[in-house]
Amino acid sequence: MLWLTWRQHRTQLLVTVAALAVLGAVLLINGLGAAGFAAQHAPAADCVADTPECSAYLVEMNERIRPVGELLSWLPLLAPAMIGAFWGAPLLAREFEQGTHQLAWTQSVTRRRWLAAKIVGLGAAVTLGGLVLACAVSPWLAAFDVAPFNVDRFDPRWFRLVGIVPAAWWLSAFLLGMAAGALFRRTLPAMAVTLAVCALAFFGLLRAPSSYAAPVRAVQAEVIDELTPEGSLSVHDYWIDRSGRQYTSQDRTLALAGLCGTDETTKKYAKCSFRHGFRQVAEFHPAGRFWRFQLTEAGILLIPALALGGVAVRRTLRPRI
Repeated sequence: MLWLTWRQHRTQLLVTVAALAVLGAVLLINGLGAAGFAAQHAPAADCVADTPECSAYLVEMNERIRPVGELLSWLPLLAPAMIGAFWGAPLLAREFEQGTHQLAWTQSVTRRRWLAAKIVGLGAAVTLGGLVLACAVSPWLAAFDVAPFNVDRFDPRWFRLVGIVPAAWWLSAFLLGMAAGALFRRTLPAMAVTLAVCALAFFGLLRAPSSYAAPVRAVQAEVIDELTPEGSLSVHDYWIDRSGRQYTSQDRTLALAGLCGTDETTKKYAKCSFRHGFRQVAEFHPAGRFWRFQLTEAGILLIPALALGGVAVRRTLRPRI
């Protein structure tokens, strides 16, 4: 069965491997260049962005990460959609559509064994592909994560490209496509439904990590450099007065009109705000919650996908052909 699975699906396997190899080469070349530049030109971690040295470093690092980053930003949507449409959807739909299942299931290999070999073998390959993608992107990001140019792994551009989430997206898309193929028994409708659901899931979860847990709340009563710790996921920033009433920055400015000057971006204005009873509040998720959020999103994706996979298996194993 493994040889038959390879023969039937080698095109998808080879194309995916080739795409990952090309992407890995691009990331390696770009990452090595960024690491070499950072090693030679990185200023002090606490440099001020408007100084010539710090500004030039930040601009150069941004120019190095931008072109590859723009390419990678599409992968969390396109990669699972392609896996679901070209790996999952044809898996059963093509067999039903062409009638080849009637021959396959009358051979010495039982229907159950045939289906298990297909799902387990291709599902493992898909999961491995997602992990390989994460293993390629993580060191590339690490090459740029040199202060003061720090990489936020909670950023929607990177969150679904590192850790276990890429594997969860790929496997769930594969199971979704397989279920669509088993239900529709036509390849093109199954592919269309898979692409549509993958797009809806991606945009539905795009900003979801901030709601995966209750945020930490920090209150600032004096001027400090950073209220939100480095690497954390910011949820909401606002001001409160002595009674606890919430204010936006604009509302606070109106409330303090004529009392603290006109330039609300200065530390002097902030100190004046604190003297008049205002406090700055930040709600955020600490960097330590990264893996918790990775597991949460993986569960959100895989639980319904496994249920759909079960439906596909049940429908395929029915005695009726």
